[in-house]
Amino acid sequence: MSEAVEAANTSPDKRATKRPRTFKSGPAQGEPPALDFSTMEPRKQQVMKTFLAYRNTLDAHYDQRERVIKCSRDITALSKKMVFSLLRITQDSPEKVFKDVEFKHNQVLELFSKMSKEMQGSNAMKYNRQATPGIQEYIEAVGLWRFLQHNELITKKQVLESLTIESDGKATPLVSVTDEDYLLGISDLPGEVNRYCINSIGKGDRDAVSKCLAFLQMLKEGVSLVLSVRKYNNLEKKVPVLNSSLEKIEKAFYSMTIRECEMKNIDPAIINTSGIAVECNMDTS
Repeated sequence: MSEAVEAANTSPDKRATKRPRTFKSGPAQGEPPALDFSTMEPRKQQVMKTFLAYRNTLDAHYDQRERVIKCSRDITALSKKMVFSLLRITQDSPEKVFKDVEFKHNQVLELFSKMSKEMQGSNAMKYNRQATPGIQEYIEAVGLWRFLQHNELITKKQVLESLTIESDGKATPLVSVTDEDYLLGISDLPGEVNRYCINSIGKGDRDAVSKCLAFLQMLKEGVSLVLSVRKYNNLEKKVPVLNSSLEKIEKAFYSMTIRECEMKNIDPAIINTSGIAVECNMDTS
């Protein structure tokens, strides 16, 4: 106890000072330490060189994989911006909207060109899982674009043509699009078509609602036909969203049709008379 009190009463000048930390010089952060093979046995040298080759191969694979993932994320973000621009077609002129979408589409193609360098040869299927989110979002964007321009469903051939560039006088596809990529991309269209339909209802555009209804009915028929031939688990998960969007548009279209029929059966003279009566009541009050 006395020793503790004595140590506490000791002046700061007499206390032992801490030794500063020192770091040994070595390789830069992130770099593997250098190995000295001269002190190793020949057999150990061979084993270490083999494992170093494996390490370098894995590092190159993970770096390439991360580059594909980054490109796919950027493509997804730009494709969503294309969709948002297309949905403004009920507010702005179609020429202005399509011009803006064309500009964004060129930016997306630049990202696909960058990603295509990482997906040459067998790497196209090797990194397809990392690239497919961006590809599907792009298909959804160009599918909505095609629907608004030509009132038709975009085909896989048209998707590939939009991802093809001219190089040395011949067409070169930037990336490969599988059947599953195409099906999952167009199966995301119902949600965007439903949003476009809601905006059209607000403007009283009955023709646009009728167009959306016919398009989703055709899409549901095609998806059902595909699933009857082959099973796609991810595609089956999107069928409830398709059915829900189709049901909403059907109800909206039927309500608009009934309302128009009711308004046609009303005599305009009755409307005018009731209006006069309302004005009289307001005056007397």
